[in-house]
Amino acid sequence: MSIKFEEFFGPGNDITPTQVELNLLLILENAMAAIQRRQVGFLPRRSGGRLWWYGFAPTPRQRREILGLLDSWLGPTFSDLPRHRGALNPADPFDAALAQAPVESLRFEVLPRSNPRSPASQHARDQVRDALLNLSRLVNGRPPSEFDAPRTTVEVLDDLGHAIAAQDRSVALACLRELEATADLDQSNLAFLRLRLFAGLQDWKAVLGDRDLGHVLAMRRPLSVTQVIQQAVYATWFAPHDALGKEEDLLKAVTALPAAFRPLFSGTPATSRAQAVVGFVIAVEGDAEDGTLRRILDEAGAIEPDLPDRLHSVLQLHRAQTPQTEIESAKRTTLDQPSAPSESPLERATGLMARGELQAALDLALTLEPGLHAAYLLLTCVRDLQSPQQATLVAGYISTHDLHSSIDGASARLRDDLAWLEQFIQDGPHLDWRAWLEALDSGHDGEAMAADPEIADTWTPLSPSALTAWLLDAPDEVLGKLGEIGGQFMAAHRDIFIEDGAAELSERILAGLALSSKNSAGVRVQTQALLDYLLSATPTPEVFVSALEWTGLIVSVNVSAVTTTWAIDVLQTATVTPAAAASPTTVEFFYKIIDTVRPFKTALDPTSIEAIKLVAGELGLGVPDDLLAGQAQDADPAAPYRYLQDSKVVLYSLTESATTRAAQVLRTLVPGIDVETSAEHDGSSKLAAQAANADVFVVVTASAKHAATDFITAKRGTRPVVLVNSRGSSAILRELAEG
Repeated sequence: MSIKFEEFFGPGNDITPTQVELNLLLILENAMAAIQRRQVGFLPRRSGGRLWWYGFAPTPRQRREILGLLDSWLGPTFSDLPRHRGALNPADPFDAALAQAPVESLRFEVLPRSNPRSPASQHARDQVRDALLNLSRLVNGRPPSEFDAPRTTVEVLDDLGHAIAAQDRSVALACLRELEATADLDQSNLAFLRLRLFAGLQDWKAVLGDRDLGHVLAMRRPLSVTQVIQQAVYATWFAPHDALGKEEDLLKAVTALPAAFRPLFSGTPATSRAQAVVGFVIAVEGDAEDGTLRRILDEAGAIEPDLPDRLHSVLQLHRAQTPQTEIESAKRTTLDQPSAPSESPLERATGLMARGELQAALDLALTLEPGLHAAYLLLTCVRDLQSPQQATLVAGYISTHDLHSSIDGASARLRDDLAWLEQFIQDGPHLDWRAWLEALDSGHDGEAMAADPEIADTWTPLSPSALTAWLLDAPDEVLGKLGEIGGQFMAAHRDIFIEDGAAELSERILAGLALSSKNSAGVRVQTQALLDYLLSATPTPEVFVSALEWTGLIVSVNVSAVTTTWAIDVLQTATVTPAAAASPTTVEFFYKIIDTVRPFKTALDPTSIEAIKLVAGELGLGVPDDLLAGQAQDADPAAPYRYLQDSKVVLYSLTESATTRAAQVLRTLVPGIDVETSAEHDGSSKLAAQAANADVFVVVTASAKHAATDFITAKRGTRPVVLVNSRGSSAILRELAEG
């Protein structure tokens, strides 16, 4: 753990391990060995007749746990723990040097202090030494807790969905690391999952910068992954020109597009503007046949009415700029007249597949005489299209013409494609999110749990009206099932919950999370996000009261020594609006949260205490004395933020509950600080001025559009932007405390 023991037992410490009695030497050696193994260990320091013990733990969570255990094992009888709460003394050179170590430590003094005329001090020292020896043995010798046990892949994927829905990058990446360490996924599937994660966070730079992108581009990949890369290419190369209507710049952009991205023309039906634009400009640059261009234009019209005209202008400009011989011109047909086939049907189908016209190739191959060539065309096209309807047709063709035995004796690729088709058909009952919800409704939640993210990524989200109708009609039992396994569902429908007027929907999901009694990081970040959405939508008093009741239940299940900060964040979020101050239920909610965190009060940091004081003051309440008594009397909650004094700080987020609370805490702790909050849209003159003039600019990326982040970064120039990847005021304050 990088603790330099020779320095610990150096100047400022009268104890020298080589000069102590044998039994103490053994204790010291065991403690140092435990610390090196990243376990809990205690080391003594004697100076000026006084004795301190220093505790070392590998993680902040374990440090808080040890502090709580010391309260029970030693307490005020033999230590100063109730007063200083293990804090180092910055005025002590020994502690000041130790504070620079990579491992955070705690300390306490043994009481009563040494007195030659009193045997009590020696008794205290003996008792403390024995207690610490037994405590470290118990803590380091216990089996791993359930929190350390590997979770199932389904559980982690569910949390990942919630993290993406809440735009919490920190929890999402933690889930990804957990899957990399424990899930039975090969390198390719992990790469696919990582790209989907970045897409869910709308981090297109991360998609294009992924370490395995070259490998993914060179391999056969799921359609959803191709679409993710198409979206990233569109956002990076084409979106600015498309938004401004500059066809010439679009053509220049596709010319500059790296060759590795040219195969992104997938031949599959476009379902978004990004897919249509990327597919069309790549097809135009590659001089695709008019039939291909006509298909994309038809699909574009179904996406946005004005899109075909924009794309047709790009085509005309390209042809006007491209010299053509008379022979080449004669070969071309107009977009209104399909070319007449001159090949055999098999040759025609093969050519269509080679040019990326997968749907047309599949339709033609279904009419061919049965054989391996037809099977090859059908299986290749259907695997790339990944359409349940087309998969059913291909499976029927192969079964009707009894081609299984022929395929079994053919190439490994053909056998693999057939195995994929059979698995795809087997997974096929869930063709969309409506069928998934129907499985929950009918008690088939086991089938819903088995939904593969690779398949679910292709499902079209429900309309707002359909989702609203289902949520408002769903009984509590079904809502509880949704709360248990609804992470991917929430990620797919996030846009609906952030719309104005969606307060009732957020309240229903909070009910589902509460009824599920689920304890996980995904539930916690989702709860925070839903509260933000709900309060931004100006809920009715009835919805607000119900949301607080469900949230209280969620907190009671999810609170622990390591989640108290989150619980206080929830308290701050729920009480930040005028509706909160006007509702008697808010006072009940305040005391419920306080009672819930009370058993873990030693884990409350000074900033959380300041937040509790702030909320209590707004509600006209007092902070319970036992919470204040647990804090170190000489602790300085303002110390991490004092460098911000006389600075101008801007906190940016589209949901302002966290920035409002963080600003209030900073104004309380740091006199002279100038703090502004902002929820301006990108491009506004006010946001430009704030970005240009602030000494410190904080962006809550979990609640900010990437365009706004890019706009702010551009206006900041060389000055940094502090990015906060999680919701809640504590995340903002934590980033600022770290400087």
